[in-house]
Amino acid sequence: MNRNAHPVLALALLAVTLLPMAMLGGCAADKSPGAGQGDPWIAPYNDPQITVLTPELRSWLGFQPAVVVREPTLTVQVPMRNMSERTYLLAYRILFYDQDGMELDPKMGWKMVPLSPKQNVRLRANALDERAVNYRFEVKWSR
Repeated sequence: MNRNAHPVLALALLAVTLLPMAMLGGCAADKSPGAGQGDPWIAPYNDPQITVLTPELRSWLGFQPAVVVREPTLTVQVPMRNMSERTYLLAYRILFYDQDGMELDPKMGWKMVPLSPKQNVRLRANALDERAVNYRFEVKWSR
């Protein structure tokens, strides 16, 4: 075999190996159906009733169990405490669900609440539909 054939053969093998990878990488459009990914958190931990939507607030807000009363519609009151030394302007809402887990309309709009250092508040909402049996409390930075 010719001495110069080894580098040429190696280069040809490299080209044959890399060509299909290059075609799959950036040249072809992704035509997959885009299936959703399973949630790694098991129920009920993946769907908490009290949800802090802004990650940096999670360590600064404390919650007590909600008070839930049904007469004649569901009323929810969530005790929340600012555990920091800062004043926050937050927004919250309470969403209501029927016995099948379907979200009820109309949805509560976001309400603003100022929160002083170490302050306790009780944030409350009433369902507007008598079918409400469950809720979700959401809190985030106010805009």
